[in-house]
Amino acid sequence: MEKLKGFYKSNRNFVIMMAVSGICLVIILVLAGIYFFSQTRGDVYGNRLNGIEQVPLENDRLREMVTDIEKNEIVDSVSINLKGRIVYMNVFLNDGTVKEAQQIAVKALEAFSDDEKAFYDFNFSFEKEGRDEESLFPIMGYKKSDNSVIAWTNFSE
Repeated sequence: MEKLKGFYKSNRNFVIMMAVSGICLVIILVLAGIYFFSQTRGDVYGNRLNGIEQVPLENDRLREMVTDIEKNEIVDSVSINLKGRIVYMNVFLNDGTVKEAQQIAVKALEAFSDDEKAFYDFNFSFEKEGRDEESLFPIMGYKKSDNSVIAWTNFSE
């Protein structure tokens, strides 16, 4: 203990500066930890989903749409997924042309109300079994909420 008192008396400025530096370092580490860990507690989508309660899409309704689309004879299977404000529709075709696939997408889009079309983005993907060299499949289309038409990939027209 006598050695510590002697060291403190001979190096008082150094000991005070080290104590202040240590306290500042602890404060910086605590604030950095709070800042970085608070970032992970928020919603994944941030505030992009504001208003989704006013325009809900029910899973039962999406399942009904799947069965309606599957009634088409050229359709093999359909899956519709809702993630945030984007409706993903993947359609696998047995047969058919690009125009028929685009008509399926337009018909599926007509099943949504104007409010739903103005709020959600729609992503269409069509694949066909047994593609040949002349086939333009897979084709993809996208309709943003503020557009009124579906934009198709370049090679699908």
